[in-house]
Parts: sequence; structure tokens; C-alpha cells
Amino acid sequence: MKFLFRCWICLFAALAVVPAVHAFTMTFSESQLNTMVTAVFPQQRTFDDVVFTFSDPFVELDPLEDEVNVKVTVLAEQNGQRLKAKAEISGRIAYHHQLAQLRLIEPRLDKLRVLDNQAVVSDSLVNGIKRLEGKRVPVILLLDFDDLDLAAFGVQKPKRIDITSKGLLIEI
Repeated sequence: MKFLFRCWICLFAALAVVPAVHAFTMTFSESQLNTMVTAVFPQQRTFDDVVFTFSDPFVELDPLEDEVNVKVTVLAEQNGQRLKAKAEISGRIAYHHQLAQLRLIEPRLDKLRVLDNQAVVSDSLVNGIKRLEGKRVPVILLLDFDDLDLAAFGVQKPKRIDITSKGLLIEI
């Protein structure tokens, strides 16, 4: 409940009404975006027979490259073995209209650094994880607009989403 209250505060702080034909924009700073992104983590994805659990997200926006970078803690599990790492996932954002979700598409697993358990984990898991560095991974969910319940305020699906120097701009 406390988290949703913080999300609403972020939403109202980000609202910047722009006179247009039935449209307005919201700009979420990185800090506000990070508060909201925690609602959809941890996330699990399976890739190359390894189950990855991504947690502790920290979002950074790169307006020059038009990319989002998400630093995460990764727990990789395979055949009962577990390995913890830190990673950066980068990719472009896209809005999925049917599911009302903002997603990181074509994400790339970058800067993977194994944290612990290397001594008790098989070389095949360690090498398998390291081999994924720089490779594409499944889609990562960033925001679920249905969970934010923006419809209660008359907010409809976004018409445009852009990464700007001030943050993530969403035009409704």
C-alpha cells in the first residue's frame, strides 16, 4: 500500500499538462521511474536452459542512444545450482497496446559480473552465464499501466513515448 501511494505521488509530480487537442504529457524522471519499476520486479526468464531471476532494478535513461539501461541483480539457476551476478540490460522501449505495458525490447545482457558461489557451482554454469554477455535476452517488463490504474484519472493508452534529457515523456 505504501508503494502504491509513492507511485501516485510520482504520477502527480510528473504530470505536466500541455495544451493540445485532447492530449497531455507526463514526464517521469529517472528517480520517479525507478520507484514505479520496482512494482514489476523480480522477473523470471528462461534462456539457454538457465532460469534467470532479475531483481533490484535501477533504471538509467540514455536519450542520445534512445535506450534504457537497467542494472539488476541476477540469480541464475540450472540443475539445482545457483549463481548470483550483477548485470546491465540495455535496449529500446516499446509500448504493447493490448497488454498496456511498457517493455524493454531486444534487451542485451551487458557487463555481467559473477558475485559469489563460483567455487561451489559447476564450470558449465559459470561459463554458460559468462557466454551470455552481450547476447539478446527475452523481453523485460518495465511498467504495467493496468497496475497503475491510470484509467481512474481518465488516462488512456499513450500515443507517444520518448526518452528525453528530462526523463521518460509519455503523451496521452
